[in-house]
Amino acid sequence: MKNVNDLFDISAEFLLNYLYPESADCWQVDCAGTFYRNYSPDILSVDAEHRVVRLARDSFLRLLPQGVIAQDNALKGKDFEQKYERLKKREELLLDLFRPVDMLAFRSRLHVERQAAQLLHEKTSFLLKRYFRYDIEKEGNPYIRKTAPLLLLVNRLRADFGFIRNLLELLFDCEVEMKAGRYSWEEGVEYTQPAVEYQLIVPRLTAEAYDELIRAIGPFREFICEWFIPFDTYCTIAVKHHDQPFVLGGNLILDYNTEIGVPSSNPNKDS
Repeated sequence: MKNVNDLFDISAEFLLNYLYPESADCWQVDCAGTFYRNYSPDILSVDAEHRVVRLARDSFLRLLPQGVIAQDNALKGKDFEQKYERLKKREELLLDLFRPVDMLAFRSRLHVERQAAQLLHEKTSFLLKRYFRYDIEKEGNPYIRKTAPLLLLVNRLRADFGFIRNLLELLFDCEVEMKAGRYSWEEGVEYTQPAVEYQLIVPRLTAEAYDELIRAIGPFREFICEWFIPFDTYCTIAVKHHDQPFVLGGNLILDYNTEIGVPSSNPNKDS
């Protein structure tokens, strides 16, 4: 599990571009100094309404020689408190003077961060198209589109049935049951192959919602079988609701919350 303290390493440019993508040219910056970086994240506070961000960074004022702000002996002699207050006031005035420079530099870094993020996104698209001949930009199925970047790790994820179950839980936001066994096209057991079934437990679906979900799952299952399931393994993805009580005339959907049972004959029963 990722340590929560790692969030302190997230830059203000990345976070603000993610949360407020249309406000890159609106932010005003207050640089509080790198003193805070030992125990605080990059962003100390954000006023989203007025687009003001306070950063644990040094202002461009720090690039000036120390003598511009104060002489080495500025605090020597009597009236220490009054001299210190005058120095603080002078520093605040200089910070106000450099605030437009800090603001323009920060906005510039925001744009650079956005371009870098776009290049990273396009890199994934390029690799998928170049090495897998798959164009993610033309993909209309939302579940396939979210899964496609994992093709870059397919050599490690193929045949990892537990990972696929976890993936389904995240994509469809529901409980997923996995059953592994054998599959046969014939009644006997001579001709069988490995099989895995994933059941998405989605309660209280209407017939229309069930049909819509099944239509979306169809192409997604083909994609999963092509890339992540071994060729000799039969894979199915079904939508189920096990706990709904049987009510005659209720919302009954075959193979979802209703099954047709065929009683088996008893070979030991007297004729």
